[in-house]
Amino acid sequence: MPDHRVNIQLPETELGRADTVFKVKKDGKLLGTIHISHGAFEYRPSGWAEKNRIKINWTEFHNIILNTRSK
Repeated sequence: MPDHRVNIQLPETELGRADTVFKVKKDGKLLGTIHISHGAFEYRPSGWAEKNRIKINWTEFHNIILNTRSK
């Protein structure tokens, strides 16, 4: 079974211009990175060129989550 770990607890802070970055790993191997900014949610799979990143705005992210949950 894969080992997934996520631990974070931060005080509430408004994001500035710099992205907040999360590394996504499975069994210690980097799957990709999540970049969160005030304008968008971005996922960069490991090994993909940066130009191929998956970037969506917050309204699109909201709709994707709601549509995924209802299936």
